[in-house]
Amino acid sequence: MIIFTTSPYAWENWTSYFHDFPLFLGGFLFTIAISISAFILAMTLGIFFGSLSTTKNKTFRLISRIFVEFYQNTPLLVQFMIVYYGLPLISHYTIMPSIYWTAVICVGLYHGAYLTLPR
Repeated sequence: MIIFTTSPYAWENWTSYFHDFPLFLGGFLFTIAISISAFILAMTLGIFFGSLSTTKNKTFRLISRIFVEFYQNTPLLVQFMIVYYGLPLISHYTIMPSIYWTAVICVGLYHGAYLTLPR
C-alpha cells in the first residue's frame, strides 16, 4: 500500500516519469510498430483464409478450417514460447527470430485466425 504524504499528483511523483521519458517513448513506439505489422499480417491472412473458406473446394475449406482451429485453440503465450524457443531448437539454431518478429508473427497469426470467419 502506497501512502502519499502529499497529493498523488504532486510534481515530485512525476519526476521519474519525465526523467525516463525516452525509455517510455521507445517502448511506446516499439509497441506501435508491432501492432501495425501484426495488423497487416492478420488482415492478409484473414482475407486469404477467409476466401479459402468460402470456396466450393472441400480441400481448401479444410485447410482454412485447420488454420482457424489450430490458432484459435492454442493460447497466444504458448505460440510465443514455440516460436521464440522452439523454432531455434528445431532448426539447430539457424533460425533465431528477434523479439520483434516473434511478436509480429504470433500476434498476426493468432488474430488472422479470428479474422478468417469460416462459414
